[in-house]
Amino acid sequence: MTAKLLWEIGASLQIVIAIAHFLGTLFSQLLHPTDKNLEEQMKNTLLNVDKKATQWNAWIFFNLAFALCLFIVGAFSFIVAYQNFAMIKGVTILSLTQIVTSLIMIYFAHKLSIRKVRTAAMG
Repeated sequence: MTAKLLWEIGASLQIVIAIAHFLGTLFSQLLHPTDKNLEEQMKNTLLNVDKKATQWNAWIFFNLAFALCLFIVGAFSFIVAYQNFAMIKGVTILSLTQIVTSLIMIYFAHKLSIRKVRTAAMG
């Protein structure tokens, strides 16, 4: 019962983070460069793959796609834990995939951004 509850809580946290990331991408400046010149350059830089696509639109799309994928993984994990916990109970391919994927995301988030956010908040 405790393991099931922990899976549900963990999945719920992923869903909350995904929603926050999605809304933050659309309705805040948190993911915008602090250098306004860089933002303008991104808005005016075309991509080779499509001459109508800009670096800025690709950046926004990437963040929205990341939020959507995180939401899907969290929702899938929650539904499986809630409705059919036996599928992920113990060491299964689903549970290992979820754990390894989450650890990789945590590693890169810490390596590439969380530390910088924490440092900025302290300074």
